[in-house]
Amino acid sequence: MIDSMEHPPQSSGPVFVQERSVPAAMEPVEPENGSYEWHLIRCQKPIHSYLIEVGESMRAIRDGELFRAEYATWADFCRQKLKISAHQAERRIQSAEVASELVAADCAHVPFNERQCRPLTRLEPAFLRVYAWELACSITPLGKAPTGNDVIRAVRLLESWRPPLNEEKRPYFDVRKLLYESRIPLKLAQRISDSSTFQQWVNEQGTEIERNLLRNLVADLIARLNSLKFD
Repeated sequence: MIDSMEHPPQSSGPVFVQERSVPAAMEPVEPENGSYEWHLIRCQKPIHSYLIEVGESMRAIRDGELFRAEYATWADFCRQKLKISAHQAERRIQSAEVASELVAADCAHVPFNERQCRPLTRLEPAFLRVYAWELACSITPLGKAPTGNDVIRAVRLLESWRPPLNEEKRPYFDVRKLLYESRIPLKLAQRISDSSTFQQWVNEQGTEIERNLLRNLVADLIARLNSLKFD
């Protein structure tokens, strides 16, 4: 992300050559892309850079041992230059890797802080992490980003849905998993149904055929749920 301070607003009046206070030869030079200085800028300004960018630059400095230009060890670099521990740096790198997985999976929303990513590291890479993130987004109120606690809830749900060691209880876990999964789209449908936009469509634009179709779908769902016996 480009720091907004690099491009101050232009003045309304003309700018003359004599107004330049620093000779052109003495103007700061932009660090070369991929250099130690370039990565360092992104690491030291996490507020002005994306989570993925910060993690990628930290990983580049660590794996390429670019920190040796100033420090003997990775831990010294983290502690003295970044003012964080090596453990904290590793967590940021891992969070960036998780966020990159979600970007590669074309998720509609992408995490922007470590608290959202950290719980996902408890799951295997790829499908399960994507599934847990999408689940967290689904159980979050519309228009709001999932918090770290929302992601933890989703991860725990997935962990509880894993195949049990006792095969005799597999049907119970399978039914529970499917019922949990069904709650998510139903909650979303309920929010849409309760919205003023949808109600306006029902009252002013919806045809009788369309309304009957929705009623029949709801009635079918109710009948199927009522047919489940747990007595």
